[in-house]
Order: sequence, then C-alpha cells, then structure tokens
Amino acid sequence: MTTDILTPSQTGHEQPEPAADTPKPPLRQRLFGAGGLTFPAWAYLVFFFVIPLALVIWYSFGYKPDQFTTYATDRLSLDNYGEAFGADYRSTFTNTLQIAIVGVLLTLLIGVPFAYWLAVKSNPRRRPLYLALIIVPFFTNFLVRTIGWQITLAPTGWLSSAMQSAGLGELGILYTRAAVQIGVVYNYLPLMIFPLYVAMDRAGLSLREASRDLGANRWTTFFRITLPLAAPGIASGVLLVFIPLMGDYVTPSVLGGAKGTMAGQMIAAQFETAQNWALGSAMTVSLMLVVLICVVLAGLVVRAVITVLDRRVFNVPAVDATGEKSGPLAPLTMKPLRTQRDWYTFAIKAWAVIVFLFLFLPITVIVVYSFNTGRLLQQFDSFGFTAYSDALTNDTIVRSVQVSLEVGVLSALLATVLGGFAGIGIGISRRPRWWSIGLLGLLTVTLVTPDIADAVAFLPWYVTLGVDGGLSPFNNGLFRLVISHAVVSMVVVTFIVRARVASLDPALEEAAADLYASPLARLRHVILPAAMPGIIAGMLLAFTFSLDDVVISTFVQQPGYTPWPVYVFSNVRVALRPEVAAMSTLMLALTLAVLAISALILRRSGEDSSSMAKMLG
Repeated sequence: MTTDILTPSQTGHEQPEPAADTPKPPLRQRLFGAGGLTFPAWAYLVFFFVIPLALVIWYSFGYKPDQFTTYATDRLSLDNYGEAFGADYRSTFTNTLQIAIVGVLLTLLIGVPFAYWLAVKSNPRRRPLYLALIIVPFFTNFLVRTIGWQITLAPTGWLSSAMQSAGLGELGILYTRAAVQIGVVYNYLPLMIFPLYVAMDRAGLSLREASRDLGANRWTTFFRITLPLAAPGIASGVLLVFIPLMGDYVTPSVLGGAKGTMAGQMIAAQFETAQNWALGSAMTVSLMLVVLICVVLAGLVVRAVITVLDRRVFNVPAVDATGEKSGPLAPLTMKPLRTQRDWYTFAIKAWAVIVFLFLFLPITVIVVYSFNTGRLLQQFDSFGFTAYSDALTNDTIVRSVQVSLEVGVLSALLATVLGGFAGIGIGISRRPRWWSIGLLGLLTVTLVTPDIADAVAFLPWYVTLGVDGGLSPFNNGLFRLVISHAVVSMVVVTFIVRARVASLDPALEEAAADLYASPLARLRHVILPAAMPGIIAGMLLAFTFSLDDVVISTFVQQPGYTPWPVYVFSNVRVALRPEVAAMSTLMLALTLAVLAISALILRRSGEDSSSMAKMLG
C-alpha cells in the first residue's frame, strides 16, 4: 500500500505566512517600563550636568580680556592650563593632594578596626544602636561640625584653657595644616566606616568560624579571611573619602587659614574675587584630571597589592618545595577565658569608645556653647538662653533657615522622584542595556566630580540661560538652589534605590506579570512598596545634603535667598556669635526628629538602622 503525500497546493491550503515582527508595546507600557523610568534622570543630568561641565571646559580655553569682563572665547589657547600648573599654583595642588592622601590613610587606619569591631565583635542586639550613633554625626551639618573643631582648637577655646591649667601651654594648632588634617579626617570618617562595615558584615560568620576550627588564630583569620573579603568596602571607602576631600572648600577655609589652602579655595577665589572665569575653569578641569589620574593609579596599585598578597600570603600551598605535604596551620590553643585577660577584645572596645567620643566631640561643643551668654561664640561667658531668644528674633537668621528648609524639602522631593524612578528602572533591568550602562556611567561621573567643579559649572550655565537667554526662572535664587542641589542628591538616591530593588526576588514581579498586571500596576503594587525603605533613606539623605551644602549654594545663590550654611560661612571670617550655635542646635534637633521618624517608618517595614547603614554603604 502506498501513501500519497499531498502538497499544500494540492490540498487547497496555503502555507502560513512568516510571523511579522513583534509590534512595539503601547506607549504607556514603554513609559512605565525599565527604560522609560530612566528617561527623566537622563534628561535632567544632560541638561544640568553634562552641558554645564562642557561649558566650563570651553571657558578653560579662553582668557580674561579686561578688568570688567569675566571671560572671552574669541581666541582659544592652553595658556590657562600652563598658568594653573605653574609655580604660583602648583604648590596648592600639591598641598591638596598631600592632605587628601594622608586623610584617606588616617580614615582607613581609624575605620578598619572600628568597622571590624562593629561588624564582628559588637553585641548583635546593640548593633543597631551603635550604627545609629554613627548615622547621627553623619547627618549633622558639615559646617557646624567643622565650627565645633574651630572652637575646640582655638587658642582661647576650652581645650587650650584646659592645657594651660595643666601647665602644658597654649594650644596653637588652629589655622595650620594639622588643623585641616584633623577636620577632614573627622568629616569624612563616616564615609569610610559605612562601606567597611557592610563589606565585613557580608564576610560571614561561618567563614571565620571555619578558619578558627582549622587552627587559625584571630590574626590569621583577620588577615586571610576578613580583610580580603572586605577589599571591595576598602576600595569604596577610599573613593568616597578621596574624591570629595580633593575638592573640599569648607574645612580649609574654617580651620586652615593661609597655611591650609586647598584647590577648592583657589578655584573659588578665581570666580568670586579675581573674576577670571577662564583661569578658574582651567583649574577646575585640572583638578578633575588630577582626581581621575589618582583614582586610576590607586586602582592599579590596589590590584597589584592584591595580586602579591594572593600569591605570597593568602595562597597556602598544598605541598612544599620537596614535594611533601606542608604542615597544617598552628593549632589553636584553648585557654579558659576566666583565667586570662583578653587584651585584644579590651583594646578594640576601647578603640570603639575613642572613635565615638571623637565623632561626638564637636557636636557636643556646639550644643554646650549654644548656651553661652557672651558676645563671641568662642569665648564662653556664662550659662543662659539669651542666644536662643536672639536667634529666633533675628530676621536674617530666621529667613536663612526658612530658605534652607524650603530648598531642602523641594530638592529632596525632586531628587527622590528622579532618582527613585531611575533606580527602579536600573534595578528591575535584569540584563545590561545601553540606557542602563550609560546612565550608570553618567551617575558615576557626577558622583566623582568634586562639589567645587559642580558649583563653577552651574554658575555660568545659569548666567547663560537667565541673563543671556532671558529665561527668568534661572534668575530666581530659590529655583537655582533647588535644581542645583537635586543634581547631586539624585545620584545618591538612584544608587540607594537601585541597590534595594536589585536585591528583591525577581519572582515577585514575574508572578505579577503572570497574573496579567500591567507595568504600571506592577510598579505601584509590587516594586514601590518593596523599594520604599530605600526611597525613604534616599530622601533623607537628599534633604540632609541640601541642608549641608555650602559650596554650590555660595555660587548659585541670589540676593534674598541666602541659605543657612551660606549665612554661617559668611560670618566665619568675621566673628561668630552664640546665636549661630543656638540655631545650629535647633537644626540638629530637627535632623534628629527626621531620623527618628524615618527609623519608625523603616521599623514598620521590617528594616532597622543596619539596613540603612548597608544602603548608605
């Protein structure tokens, strides 16, 4: 029997047409997809960061034509770069680099044992409290903390008086490079502690216990297990400290005087005093290049060190040169704890106490001196509440605080919306896309750009838009401050929210999609509730960064819109009055209240201060 196979033409049925290209999703679905959520952040950074920075680079090739003109670009040259690295300014760059390197090393030496105690040796039940004690100084106003050190290190301050009473002589450290070094180590120490704690906490207790079970002592375990696994945290901490430190403008101005001049002050002087925007732009670009070169060199050095340690220290060979098996590690000698003193544990706990005292010292000084009834802040006369009544009745102080709060709230909301959507978009994207890789690169460049570079980029851009372009909002001081603060804050919000969303179980979103939930519904009912702790932490950081900002606010402010930090900074060089400490104490109380509310919200969502520290790190 034969079987005839009929062709489609014989059966009267045509072969099916090839499937057409899959149509694009609807516009609403694309807008609330991963890529669409990142578009506002893209547009904002390009318009308020990339273009202003490109304008600064363009100005750096120009010149100052006369006394009354800030720049001209009809004739381009590299003369400004030659002058920036000339003998007159080279010493300032060298001094800045030395202070930054020493500051990074000191924060690392202080932060490593403290983070190790916090992550490994501290009581797990009390660990959230210890982390909260680190978070509080971190959220306290940067300038106010620095002023606390100015009072402490002053020849007429309390520490100098105590030394004279003990017969040790007057303290003459203020307005020297040593005072700047103390200030930068203090101000940037939390930025080193957070990533170190996160890295050591992730190292895991099981690996350390396995090392001890195999006969390794605590030093071997630390150097071969904990420290290598904490290498990413060390790298992050070094970058977080080094980059802003290179552009620090506040600390050397308050504590350094002429002997502590750094590059940030030098650049600011070209824009504010000399009115030479061309030379100031060249110095800004030069500073960014120096930071970039140092980061690349540091990366190469760290990689080389890790390679050497991995080959010669961490890699224990299974056989020796004779081909015989090498002996095991030295056995662990068990001694009863009741018959010996654990000096190691005692020393590391004592070090933790010293670090806590170091972090809270200037804050305590500001609070105590807020009750000074004298005319000058640094000279304590007697105890009273006069400073508080004077501060609350001073229209200039009240107005500056009002401006700071308005800018802080508005910029935090703007940064949270932009950074929150961008972080969610990058976090839910499970594979690299061009828009996610590009945005992460742009966010990283924005983060590693010193504040002084951002400040000098905003100023000419606002002048171009507001004065030359006739766009009146860019001549408004409140508008300038809000959009400028949001540029830096949204970067931090994006990274925090992205880390939070990326840690979520993808099955949650997949289950919602299987139940035919639209992208908008998945965003509202699944992703946003899960990402809320990160969004709250990001908003809190954005608000605090705005209250802290001095450099950007100094450049972009307009008459009638002077924020509180700028008011304080403008009075540092004259004579600070106790009203400044009184209002700073009230602002500290406000910050603590915001932290308490945020902690309550995080606790109700199942989070605590440990989670916030991990998001910050």
